[in-house]
Amino acid sequence: MGIYAKIFSSDVLWMSNYLFAFILLYAARTAPWRDLWHNQPQFSALIGLALWLSALWLFPVGVREGLKLHPIGATLCFLMFGWQIAALILSVILLVSLQHNGTNLIAIGNIGLLMVILPILVSKLVLRIFYRYGKPNYFAFVLWNGYFCGALSMLVVALVNGWIIMAYGSYSRFTMENVYFNYIPIICIAEFALTGAFISGFAAFLPDTIAHFNPDVYYAKKPPD
Repeated sequence: MGIYAKIFSSDVLWMSNYLFAFILLYAARTAPWRDLWHNQPQFSALIGLALWLSALWLFPVGVREGLKLHPIGATLCFLMFGWQIAALILSVILLVSLQHNGTNLIAIGNIGLLMVILPILVSKLVLRIFYRYGKPNYFAFVLWNGYFCGALSMLVVALVNGWIIMAYGSYSRFTMENVYFNYIPIICIAEFALTGAFISGFAAFLPDTIAHFNPDVYYAKKPPD
């Protein structure tokens, strides 16, 4: 993603950095830290998922700069911990991956807005639609917010990234189609499977670890302890 440092002007990069920093500061101030600390299963899940997602972010798949793909995990983190903690933990993972890949940190704002904030916003919108129109049961929650939303958020990020790179003429249409767009369905399927599997598992066996899942609402009858 270091290509963003090349295609955007310095003013755009710094404006993005300021906006991204403001969002993270607001997230840090309003995050439910006390609830997280007192919910030990959720705290343990946070540590485990952070390590797992770090491995995915450190080793993206692709052959061209700016066109490498990997599962993001934004929908998973949003459902598990809320948007504030999701934004903060994914930003830390983003920083580590940029340092690991030697990417110019001047573009961290642009990349963060695209790969952290945008999929969280998509996930939040999809969850609100579910709250309004969806059926309050386990299977509906998992299928809509886990599987479908995971794939949708990944699709939106990949398409926006591809559109930005094409709009600035960094690669030809032929290159974009053959080394990027043709592989988007594969990464969306991976995000679909991973997010759905984790959400369905946690909702079934450790429902208290999911911030946006209430077993009293989504289970017709609570499962035995």
